[in-house]
Amino acid sequence: MRNKIILIGAVALVAYVVGTRTPRVQVKKRESVGHQIVRLWDDPKARRRRHKAAKKAARAARKRARRTLHDLRS
Repeated sequence: MRNKIILIGAVALVAYVVGTRTPRVQVKKRESVGHQIVRLWDDPKARRRRHKAAKKAARAARKRARRTLHDLRS
């Protein structure tokens, strides 16, 4: 029983240490959250991803609409 308690304590200690050492979001000094959001929104990679996701969603919506229309007609 004592060995189990020691084992649980050791696991909890390791989990705590690993959790405290995980990297956190790096915030530039004196940069507001609103400014960060604008900077991320204007990022060219993010724009391309948003554009690609919008195209994919539109394609899926058209496909689903055609399928639904076909099912209603038959």
